[in-house]
Amino acid sequence: MKKHLIAAAVAAAVAVPAMAQNVSIFGTLEMGLENNKTTTANAAKTSALESHEFVSNRLGFRGEEDLGGGLKAHFRLESGLDTSNGTAGGANSFFSRGAEIGLTGAFGRVALGKLDHNGIEGNEISLHGNIGLANATVEAAGRASDLNDTISYTTPAFMGLTVNVMATPKDNAAGLGGGTFAGNDATTHDGVTSFQIAGTLGGVGLKLGSGTIKEDAGTKIRVTGFSAQYNFGSVNASLLYQSQDNPTGTADRKYTAITAAVPLGAGLTAMFTYATLDVDATSDGDLKNMIVSIKKDLSKRTALYGMYRTSNPGDAAMVTASTLGAYLSTSF
Repeated sequence: MKKHLIAAAVAAAVAVPAMAQNVSIFGTLEMGLENNKTTTANAAKTSALESHEFVSNRLGFRGEEDLGGGLKAHFRLESGLDTSNGTAGGANSFFSRGAEIGLTGAFGRVALGKLDHNGIEGNEISLHGNIGLANATVEAAGRASDLNDTISYTTPAFMGLTVNVMATPKDNAAGLGGGTFAGNDATTHDGVTSFQIAGTLGGVGLKLGSGTIKEDAGTKIRVTGFSAQYNFGSVNASLLYQSQDNPTGTADRKYTAITAAVPLGAGLTAMFTYATLDVDATSDGDLKNMIVSIKKDLSKRTALYGMYRTSNPGDAAMVTASTLGAYLSTSF
């Protein structure tokens, strides 16, 4: 009898972990003091507390349950945070940065919910955090960020690379869900599709993506992006190029960014970004940014940053600005 009880206890101990659900809380916080000045005549220097320069403030919950047979279920709920006043969420929802549920197995990974379109919004490899993107990529990236009613499928890795395909059905009055969708860029759409190849090949980190945003008027915006990253030992460098093709053929946008990180020892890292934004047929909107930063790791999760940035618009009527800042960030 005792042997049977012991056997049953051992079987239960083995079975329970296989069906256990692991739930964790995660997030990042950053806040800093900036001093800004412009070339405007008689303009005074301004100082302010700012955040989101190097990391995006967020609070999230994620979990995974082992269903057995190599199949797992997962979920993620993620909210933006404003450390200046303690508020969470955004104009659209509390979980403004994403909400998803899905399955992972030998077939790959399927996710459903509020998701970023990787092939439009996530083609960059930045070694300088958010600031290494220097005014983001192209304007359509905002429309493809955290889209409602989105379907995502990612293949298993092959030779270090995966393929991600995503689709958001049209979400206007005649489409799925009814009503007019207003995303991060407050725009309606008739459907969004994208794909991205990502991973590491021969020691080179790669991302190659493309996507299309269908507008209510029947026109399309197309975005294509590519980034590569390689660690040379003494310097880790990345390159990003992304373009946006507008339906009118004017004001097409091309964005290029070079980022680098150089370890200095003693927890110090020097970081550099040079980025340009070119808007076709006009100088209005053109921009050149240069950012130099020093990062001091206080622990695996907490760091201090010092940053100097200059922004030079292509339009002579616009002002040149410079920023000097110091920031503290932590993750959990």
